[in-house]
Amino acid sequence: MEESRKILVNIIAEQTQILFKNIEDQINGAELESLFENVNNSRYLFHMIHSADKYFINPYNYTYNAKAAGGIDENYSIISESRDGYIPDDGFVIPRETLAAYLAYVKQKVMSYIENLTDDELSEKPENCPHTKLALILGQYRHTMFHCGMNETFTFDTTGKWLPYTGFKYLATKKEN
Repeated sequence: MEESRKILVNIIAEQTQILFKNIEDQINGAELESLFENVNNSRYLFHMIHSADKYFINPYNYTYNAKAAGGIDENYSIISESRDGYIPDDGFVIPRETLAAYLAYVKQKVMSYIENLTDDELSEKPENCPHTKLALILGQYRHTMFHCGMNETFTFDTTGKWLPYTGFKYLATKKEN
């Protein structure tokens, strides 16, 4: 594919690598058992990953892959009792390894999708979707960093320590290695 048709997509790919690195850091250091509004933090992390799985590409043409999510019921992603399918916190804490494996699956899926996009396609709407491909991507950036901030707060409140935050330096470090 002609590289000039991927100037914006290449920027999106780099920023998405940073985004996934921040999620990885949250999973690796999170206090999974911490409760907020009677929901443990592992579910907030699962929700964040599940959202990237469902909404990054096309939420109107999505099938949940329970095997890739470690067999976790998709409704554990629902973190508000006001939403249909909500499962009250039953003490089940999603294991860190399961969260990391599900994230690896979603990362591979999303990065493969981005790799095959062109700049022209960013303004297109996926099938049956009212939002453009770019709007879906930006929406997931916003949603993910909101949840990273929430998780960071839960962890700091419990441990008094901040988890790592990754920015532009991550790309330079990756290129050096």
